[in-house]
Amino acid sequence: MHSTRKGSTMGRAARTSRTVIAATALGAGAAGAGVAAQRRALRRLRLRPDPYAGEPFGSLRGRPTPVRASDGTRLYAEVDGEDRTDLAVVFSHGWTLTQDSWHFQRKALRGLGRLVFWDQRGHGRSDGGARDGYAIPRLAADLAAVIDATVPEGTPVVLVGHSMGGMTTLRYADEHPDEIGRRIVATGLLCTSSGGLGEVTLGMPAALARTTQRVLPRALRAAGAGSALIEKVRHLGRDGSMLIEDLIAFGPDASPAAVAFAEQMMAETRMDAFIDFFRSMITTEVISDCAALAEADTLVIGAENDMLTPVEHSLKIASCVPSARLEIVPTAGHMAMMERPSVVSDHLGDLIERARKSAAA
Repeated sequence: MHSTRKGSTMGRAARTSRTVIAATALGAGAAGAGVAAQRRALRRLRLRPDPYAGEPFGSLRGRPTPVRASDGTRLYAEVDGEDRTDLAVVFSHGWTLTQDSWHFQRKALRGLGRLVFWDQRGHGRSDGGARDGYAIPRLAADLAAVIDATVPEGTPVVLVGHSMGGMTTLRYADEHPDEIGRRIVATGLLCTSSGGLGEVTLGMPAALARTTQRVLPRALRAAGAGSALIEKVRHLGRDGSMLIEDLIAFGPDASPAAVAFAEQMMAETRMDAFIDFFRSMITTEVISDCAALAEADTLVIGAENDMLTPVEHSLKIASCVPSARLEIVPTAGHMAMMERPSVVSDHLGDLIERARKSAAA
């Protein structure tokens, strides 16, 4: 009986692998039919005016600080201004990114306090941990571990999060309400959501979006079984991936260099983290009720052309926190901190200065 089950399991695994291979082949064929169009689109992207051509993305480094999550997973963090104990700012990045997505803010905000940047599990230099750890609820505990390892006791903290990093901040506030307004004196939420991401259409017609929302979670579960295989072949389509990144994650006039760097971070994200975190985000109907944020100075930043966490999601968070400051970045997409870095940095700088004054009062 045992050998029969084993044979059945192996058969399902083989069928899954064949399905993934077939899907990859079909995708390659479809891509082949549109190679000329892809090349034209890529050429237009690369010829776009680029204010950040030559920008050394990913070159800024701080002091590496080891962090162990509560489940033993090794997380990677860096600290700028480690001698500062007056105020700490902890930056949490978004899905398929790394701490280096805060490149411009890291340059602009240095000197305003102890700045902490970390890679979410399965991203950047952090380890992956178990597959069941790639879920929104897990991230609050990871952020707690980062704060404990990088911020001295008694130092007031500002939490800044983008996209999934904002969801991390929201869940942390839900699970540590006594810390909000006491140790956590301010929060900055950039292009994030408190729930309902399964309803996002990405600009698709409503009927197609509904079908996608229904079948995508099942498709992702199936893909998860073959993620190691997908990992091996996904780098073959980097040009197409860059075009999708530009279309979905950026506004209409984004820097080609910024788009290329975002695509590089996505390509280097572990496939199991890529799949499972996405599934968790779109299937978690309520990520947070945002109630705990009322105890801290809260800044909510949305972006006019954000397709992944549309501006309505920022409006919803702000409506749940009457004291929150709401700012909308015009023309920018989901990657506002790389598209309009000075605007985002100025808003965050104001938040940090308010937090410093509040903490000193």
